[in-house]
Amino acid sequence: MSSFLKLEESDRTVTAYQLVGKVKKHNLLRTHLVVCPANLVFDQGLTPYFLHYGVMESIPPYEKNHEVLLLETKATVAALLDNHYSFEEYFHYYKTLNLSKLAQSILQASDYDHLLKIIQSHRKNLKEKESTLIRISKRKWKWSRSVFWTVCVCFVPVLIYLIYSLFFLHPRQSNVIEAQEYYLNKRYSQVVTTLESYEIDQLPNVAQFELAISYIVNESLTEEQKDYVENTVTLKSDPLYYKYWIHIGRGEADLALDAARFLEDRDIIIYGLIKYREQIKADEEMENEEQQQKISEIEQELDAFMKEIEEENSQQQEADAQSSVETEKNGETSTPINEQTDKAQEKTEESQTEQSNVQNEVTGQEEKTEQKTPESN
Repeated sequence: MSSFLKLEESDRTVTAYQLVGKVKKHNLLRTHLVVCPANLVFDQGLTPYFLHYGVMESIPPYEKNHEVLLLETKATVAALLDNHYSFEEYFHYYKTLNLSKLAQSILQASDYDHLLKIIQSHRKNLKEKESTLIRISKRKWKWSRSVFWTVCVCFVPVLIYLIYSLFFLHPRQSNVIEAQEYYLNKRYSQVVTTLESYEIDQLPNVAQFELAISYIVNESLTEEQKDYVENTVTLKSDPLYYKYWIHIGRGEADLALDAARFLEDRDIIIYGLIKYREQIKADEEMENEEQQQKISEIEQELDAFMKEIEEENSQQQEADAQSSVETEKNGETSTPINEQTDKAQEKTEESQTEQSNVQNEVTGQEEKTEQKTPESN
């Protein structure tokens, strides 16, 4: 019976129909049927056969009981077609079980003719259902399923990229284009506002350059300092310069210092230290001891840079004085030598000018800091 239940439902319907027909047509008086799955076998044509018969006054059951025989037949048909419970459960507990509509209709059948009509109706429903389906081989089904899952796996990255493009990449590109328009119109504050929500690495180099220039323009520098910085920050500059000024503009002086130290540019390191000192002084959440310690470290580093600049200036002055003495002693020096001396003096003057700019920058920032301190007090 268990192997028979593996057959398709349409085949089991045919067998159930034949079983009911055999029970209905059995008219031998001395033999009595015992209808249950354990007493049934089926041939290749799905025709049922009984293994055991009861014989009057010889082999049980000795007498015919039409009600029991009908209930046995209905329970066997329910086990064949519905297959939610065993034969014994259908036979003994059908009144208390939670039955399906098919099982209810089978077990409520009043006679064999009614039972045959139910089986025929069920078979008709199966045919209508099968007409809406397409049968394919198991091999083809496995191949189709493999193709389906492969396509799904390949489609997931595409879907993720589409979502990313729709909700992140496209709005960011639109904002970059909008910021470029503001930059060309010299509306630098709008450039900052448009791009302030993006990380630096999320922006292309051109947008980083435009954002850095916008921060420089809004920075509290003298016109001479702004011109000097704008001349050093160009589209051909190291992108770390862009990151430095963007971090300065966003109040992230500690990150700006990391970029400046990597570039080994003394001027912007000094400016970054000054801004970092202002940032620490304005931090109300930091403890006083930690605040004073960091300010002390920054001032020590600033003093070291200032001493370094003073030493360079004194060395340069000594070199200039020595060269002027040699020039007086050798008054009849040839023209090529004079030209070389003039060039050396020009380079010296340029170096002194640059160093004075740094000193002015430090002095100016310190004066601004001192002015802010009384006001805050």
